[in-house]
Amino acid sequence: MRELERTVTAMRDALELKDREANARSQRELTDAVAEVAELKATVKALRGQLESDARAHAARVQEAERLHQGEVRELEDTVQALRAQLDQARA
Repeated sequence: MRELERTVTAMRDALELKDREANARSQRELTDAVAEVAELKATVKALRGQLESDARAHAARVQEAERLHQGEVRELEDTVQALRAQLDQARA
């Protein structure tokens, strides 16, 4: 009878040890996963910030290019108008 009790106690102790080990492993894995999620969130935030910065810089370059283009168009229109005026004077 005592041998059976010792066997049952040893089995229970072994099961409790395995349970504690499994819980510790699960806790480590959870901690690792939480750290990984935090790292991924930080990466996403940094990438989003960089993307927004790049988009603003691109928009500024496009706006500057449009401004320069409009200036060139005005210059060309002024040149065409001056040449037409010269042509009209030469015909007169």
